[in-house]
Amino acid sequence: MLSNQALQSIVAQSVLHRDNGDLEPILRKGAYDPLRRFNVYRNNTLASLTATLVAVFPVTLQLLGESYFRYVAGIFVRTNPPTEARLVRYGSTFADFLAHFEDIRAMPFIADTARLEWKIAQALDAPVLPACSPAQLQSQENDRLPLLHLQPSLRLLLSRWPALRIWAAHQPDGDIETLAKIRREPERIVLWRDKEAARFLLLDAARFAFLYTLKKRGDLEAAVTRALAADPQLNVGSALGALFVDGLVIRIRHTRPETD
Repeated sequence: MLSNQALQSIVAQSVLHRDNGDLEPILRKGAYDPLRRFNVYRNNTLASLTATLVAVFPVTLQLLGESYFRYVAGIFVRTNPPTEARLVRYGSTFADFLAHFEDIRAMPFIADTARLEWKIAQALDAPVLPACSPAQLQSQENDRLPLLHLQPSLRLLLSRWPALRIWAAHQPDGDIETLAKIRREPERIVLWRDKEAARFLLLDAARFAFLYTLKKRGDLEAAVTRALAADPQLNVGSALGALFVDGLVIRIRHTRPETD
């Protein structure tokens, strides 16, 4: 008798690869053909995963055309099955898949646009937490340093191509004509959830480094050091104040600096 793990593996492979060879000996025919019923389940599974990709990557779909997108999505689904039960989390590796797909490699802006769409999906799936006041930066103990916790929906993307401009041009109020000549043009994109929509910013190298370091480490001193290394003329007060204006700081902790 097969173990549960072996049975699950056979069923998963049959669902993804349209091969019933290993499954036929397991299923017993009764009043209804079990393989025919299984095919219904397989088709529904592939359709629902493809529909998820269509919903998460609508601009990528427009760039590729719906028929070709569904063809590529079908290959992706069969080689990249879900690892989580929530469909909203499906598609995290789709952009990387596109970047290495033979027929799409010559159009790298498509993969970068897909990366942006995945960041948008992540942001919209994250909660919006109450923001805190800049007054909390002050500590009653002078030897304490502030650690900033940012909104969980905050996402950053360093794109080699103008992914945000491409995405915006494909929105209902966008202008496709602006994309007549797409050329490599890096964008430092910041986005987060604002109610039920995503907000976007394009930042210079210094402000991007500032926010990236804060998101990764929360260390304000380290963030300032990284930002000033990129631009010694950066107005740190303005960069920090913008975080509070946009409601991106949700908590501030004060810790003692590490000593050797």
